[in-house]
Amino acid sequence: MSGGRRVVVLGRGFVGRAVDRRVRAHADHEVVALEPADDAELAGRTPAGAERLRAALDSSSSPVVINCCGRLRGTDEELLEANARWPQWLIEVLDGAAARLVHLGSASEYGDPGGPTPLTEDTPPRPTGSYGETKWAGTSSVLAARADGADASVVRGFNLVAEDLSPVSPLHQFRADVLALPPEGGTVTLWDPSTVRDFILLDDLARVVVAVALHEDPPDVVNACSGVGVDFGSIVRALGDATGRVVTVESLDRPGIPVVLGDPTRMRAVTGVQANMDAALLARTVLGQDGGS
Repeated sequence: MSGGRRVVVLGRGFVGRAVDRRVRAHADHEVVALEPADDAELAGRTPAGAERLRAALDSSSSPVVINCCGRLRGTDEELLEANARWPQWLIEVLDGAAARLVHLGSASEYGDPGGPTPLTEDTPPRPTGSYGETKWAGTSSVLAARADGADASVVRGFNLVAEDLSPVSPLHQFRADVLALPPEGGTVTLWDPSTVRDFILLDDLARVVVAVALHEDPPDVVNACSGVGVDFGSIVRALGDATGRVVTVESLDRPGIPVVLGDPTRMRAVTGVQANMDAALLARTVLGQDGGS
């Protein structure tokens, strides 16, 4: 799409800030960053908040609203508010505004895939737990609006890798456990070291989100993933290697969902992003040895 656009980034958490930086790398686009948590009218989804959001748009520049808001943890009501009711309200506010909405979804919407087969965007979601269920509720609202003619897409983010991590990320705990060991190393105990997840660098996620936001005709859903499965035991050992510690991994033999792996085929075709990942890269990034992400 030729010409600059006004891009409204909602949310100033670590994902929102990364998306903001990536949009600003495109000099011809104007960025408006809003943090609803700091604005009572937006947070309360009031009529004044709706007017504030509409005022941030510029219809002459085919505006885009990127929703990076959401909660990872909280009560069921808090998760429902942040992950389901908020995007539904955005859809209502943007109705008739000639703006595109890009919503950040989650791999948790897929739930337990039941095996190692990579998940495509057409895999039926089967979320389990309040987080996955409320994220899927939000995504469902966006996709329903698209089916009714709205210019709306979802980027379904997989497990993020960054130096600045949410405390609920298992990588946060793995790093803390390894750094708590003496210089020579020691033992780290995991619930199940064989657990495999698909990880993506935070900056790669931001690149995918922005590429979808600025695409001529983006699809309904795009997985943001590496397509590479990395097991938790390998991550902990790689963190040990990166810090010069010899780490032994012990298991509590308490398995959860064994494998969640994404298919990045559509992501690569639509955005051109090639998201590399392995345990060593993950460890260096989490430790800030790769310039962060």
